[in-house]
Amino acid sequence: MSARTVLKHMAWILAAGLAVAPGAAGAHVDVPLKDANGNAIAPDSVTPYSPRQTCGACHSYEEITQGYHFQQGWDELYTEAEKEHTPWVQGPGMAGKW
Repeated sequence: MSARTVLKHMAWILAAGLAVAPGAAGAHVDVPLKDANGNAIAPDSVTPYSPRQTCGACHSYEEITQGYHFQQGWDELYTEAEKEHTPWVQGPGMAGKW
């Protein structure tokens, strides 16, 4: 995911009122996005950002990659029997949906 895409997602989250207000308890400090090599990337860059390098510097990457918002249902895919009547639905998360 490019830095531009991440910034667009962040803007959507803020516009939807889902983020914590700056200065509020629990608000996250600004963090520079980093590439796979750990180098900071500019907001207008098309270089993909690395959640391992960006978030993993302070958080357990193994733990956050098991979270629902990271997985979006990939770890909960339905069996073939469960998909029998709705084969286009892959699972309860966003994986495989359109």
